[in-house]
Amino acid sequence: MFWGKIMHFRSTKAFGAFGAVLTILAVSPACASTGNGDASVKILRAITVTKSADLYFGKILPSASASTVAVAESGGRTCGTGLGCYDTSTSGAFHVVGTSGEVVSVSLDSSTATLSDGASHSMTVDLGTSTASLTLAGGAGDFNVAGTLNVGANQADGTYTGQYSVSVNYQ
Repeated sequence: MFWGKIMHFRSTKAFGAFGAVLTILAVSPACASTGNGDASVKILRAITVTKSADLYFGKILPSASASTVAVAESGGRTCGTGLGCYDTSTSGAFHVVGTSGEVVSVSLDSSTATLSDGASHSMTVDLGTSTASLTLAGGAGDFNVAGTLNVGANQADGTYTGQYSVSVNYQ
């Protein structure tokens, strides 16, 4: 009988300790923790791009040889060999409006444009801008477009026009 009481006491004690461990594991997660995260967004103003000046090469007197006329972003012009250049040239100029302090990328949609007299005569313009990006200080910024006009030998007289496109995007 004494032996039975010792066994009962040991099995009750062992079961009691095991039950306590199970209860602790099931009831209180000792290593659990919680945290909070933040969510945010910045809404940007839609970008608008407005032309403020045309790329204008001036008036050109062609020669018997093909040559070029270059207008820099500053508006300065270099008249090629044999050509006569008259009138004041201007670089293409654009005004950008968007969210203040944001950086935008600037690119030409094509590096060339074709100018035509509306008949069968044309010339190509190689376009460029050194402004790959700009910061919209006060919500606005400006950039210019330069061009090199390829004038053919004995180019036919007339007024030649064409278009080019620029793209401005938030970075």
